[in-house]
Amino acid sequence: MRTFRIRTIRHRLALLLALPTGALVVLASLGTAGQATRYADAGRSSDRVALAVTTEGLVHQLQLERGLTAGLLGGDESFRAQLGSRRAGADQARRTLDQRLAAGPPGADAVRSALSGLARLAELRGRADTGTATRADALGFFTDAITGLTSAAFAGLGASGDDRLQASLTTLRALTDATEAAALERGTLNGVLAAGSFKGADYPSFVRITAVKNAALAQVPRTATAARTSALDAALRTPAAVSVAGMEQQALAGFAADRLPVTPADWWRAASTLVDDLQQVGAQAAQESLDRADELRSAALRSLVLDVALALAAALGSGALGLAATRSVTRPLAALAAEAGRLADRVLPDAVARIQGAGPDQDLAEVAVLPAPERPGRAAELAEVGAALDRLAGTAVRLAVEQSVLQRNSTRSLAGLGRRNQALVTRQLGFLSGLERAEHDPGVLANLFELDHLATRMRRNAESVLVLVGEPSPRRWARPVGMGDVVRAALGEVEDYRRVVLRRVDEALLDGGAVAEVAHLLAELIENALAASAPDTDVEVFARLTGTGYLVAVVDHGTGLTEAGLERANARLAGQESFLVGSSGLLGHYVVGRLSVRLGAEVRLAPSPVHGVTATVLLPGALLAPAARPTLVGEAL
Repeated sequence: MRTFRIRTIRHRLALLLALPTGALVVLASLGTAGQATRYADAGRSSDRVALAVTTEGLVHQLQLERGLTAGLLGGDESFRAQLGSRRAGADQARRTLDQRLAAGPPGADAVRSALSGLARLAELRGRADTGTATRADALGFFTDAITGLTSAAFAGLGASGDDRLQASLTTLRALTDATEAAALERGTLNGVLAAGSFKGADYPSFVRITAVKNAALAQVPRTATAARTSALDAALRTPAAVSVAGMEQQALAGFAADRLPVTPADWWRAASTLVDDLQQVGAQAAQESLDRADELRSAALRSLVLDVALALAAALGSGALGLAATRSVTRPLAALAAEAGRLADRVLPDAVARIQGAGPDQDLAEVAVLPAPERPGRAAELAEVGAALDRLAGTAVRLAVEQSVLQRNSTRSLAGLGRRNQALVTRQLGFLSGLERAEHDPGVLANLFELDHLATRMRRNAESVLVLVGEPSPRRWARPVGMGDVVRAALGEVEDYRRVVLRRVDEALLDGGAVAEVAHLLAELIENALAASAPDTDVEVFARLTGTGYLVAVVDHGTGLTEAGLERANARLAGQESFLVGSSGLLGHYVVGRLSVRLGAEVRLAPSPVHGVTATVLLPGALLAPAARPTLVGEAL
């Protein structure tokens, strides 16, 4: 009996997507997403309230410092002793807030931005200590910073989706405003009492602050719970609150008096007690908000867990049935991907390496044979992909073979052409030498010398072709040659050699086998320097012995190269780039690169001290011969 098997990926995916539980999974997912959103919203509300509470801790410390600073600047030196501990408390509260902000709770960016209002806190403290700040400066600075922090802390807290939480947050904001008004009233009147009486705009400011405080306190019962309303009433009936109310009336009644009948110390104690009590009521309201936010988060978590359980129950059915189909797809795909990786990382590079390293007598078609792949029992689509990979690999190998054949033929053609040109030019040079020896007419002899120079340059061009295709120089010297002769031989192979100035050439002997290649390398660099310089400028050559070898510097005074241009040029001169991908106008760089690698020399371009480019060639010490009778370059020609 023939077994029915689904051979295509399309049919397997259709089986997976056609499960009747798909609709249930979608519905359960929607419910889960809604509960997750409500849970996240409740968590953000809780984190925002916690951030607001921590921010208000810093605000409370700043309120205390504001009041003491106003009293000190009002003229009461008794407050100076308390300022140190208050400032330390504010700094500690700032560090606590920074630690909470580091966790990145919602609203952290707004609070961080508001903290910039404290950038000049140290400066203000210094001015307050030296008496160069005014009470108005201190009150304005602290009040602006406190207002900014409070606004940032409560930003976004007014959009809760729960009525109880919304009411609790509204109560917390009203209590915060009332506490700030009471603290500002404390600081303002503390400064006035320290000064003795109201000055300038002190009285209108005090009246306005008192009105703001009373309005905020009247707002609290509208949204507060019975417990918070009772706590607020208790805070407003304490002896300290009664004393504050009496002192307020005395201050309001004595606005025109030369000296108010209230001492700063009495006012500070009573007002601080009231502010602390109001802050305590605010802390209780904040705890109510946190408790309600936690309740909402817990409820959302329970609903989320239930919805997730339903979603999992719906998904398990589809998952169990889809597991077999998934494995039947992923496993062959993984095997195919591994095979493609092996083909790209090992098989094809090995085949290309074999092709490029094949000898001249080897059959490239035999060298390029790829191992047969093994793909048993695959789906129809995967089998097609595997076959496409095989065709791709075959095409890549065929292209590599064709490229190798083309490169081999091109190299042979270029080498043959270079050798023929060099042989012809060498014969031409010999013929010209004979004519020069037999000629006595100065004019004709000058023309023969010019032809000799052109032929010498033609021979260098022919040898450049041989260098680029990897052929060694056919010119060899049996004995060492002086470096001065090598440099002058290089000058004889450039066009405008009259513009080249030899500044310094240390005596040294170069191994005869490297003479032609070193002269060729220097000629390319000198010609490049001449081309980069203006016709009316000289190119300077310095050559000296160093501790590690022999250094030759070719200095031009042209326009120079950009940093990126120097980097590319140095890559070419180091033999790191093939001449097949470069510009034809830069073949000299590639010739120098091949020669530098062959000689083991270091060639580098760098900016000249003033302008232009300096090319340096460091020949290794191994190329220098011990002292012996040097052979002139012309003796081997």
